[in-house]
Amino acid sequence: MITQDDLAGFLLMHAGFRAEFGRLAEACRDPRDGEHRELLEEQLTLVLEMLHAHHTHEDTTLWPKLAGRDPEAGAALAELEAEHAVLDPLVAAAADRAVPIPERVPVLRRLHELVGEHLDHEERTAVPLMLRHLTADDIEADKRQAMADFGRRRVPVIFGWLASSADAGLLATAFADLPGPARLMFRLFWWPAYRRRFTRLYGTAAALPAVLPAVPEA
Repeated sequence: MITQDDLAGFLLMHAGFRAEFGRLAEACRDPRDGEHRELLEEQLTLVLEMLHAHHTHEDTTLWPKLAGRDPEAGAALAELEAEHAVLDPLVAAAADRAVPIPERVPVLRRLHELVGEHLDHEERTAVPLMLRHLTADDIEADKRQAMADFGRRRVPVIFGWLASSADAGLLATAFADLPGPARLMFRLFWWPAYRRRFTRLYGTAAALPAVLPAVPEA
């Protein structure tokens, strides 16, 4: 039987989605220059790709697995899958580089609203099912899939984004689950680099995660 702590990675990704569409909607209203505009496009692409991967994993693997172990939950899980389909046109519109990024701000605001509502629904409905029916082996398989979705080169940026989005308790739980070398790399290199990226994106400094000691900025 798994515990809430075993779902820290899943919930950390939710925290990232809850935060980032709102941040992007604000920053994309008036990019400072071409370099800033391209960085915003890059960040938006990353978050949209991670949202797509997250939903694809749920629809193709997680929801069917839960429905197989608890057939009475099938209708509730189908509702969550249907909500993914509602979000898909907004995701496509947000990704459309043929439209200037300031003109996509209303789409980003709507995504921020609907993604938040969807994640609330998921956490009310799916998380209790996950706690009842998933095993430690299932969680390990999901972690491997998440890392494959991230891609080795994007891991530092994704970890920084997620760390900038989560509350201290959730981040501490997720951080403790990382291998020692990854925790060290995060403290010394990934987080300082992401703080600089965050400032370029949003014009303010990201708060230092409570799980990290102060590290010098390069």
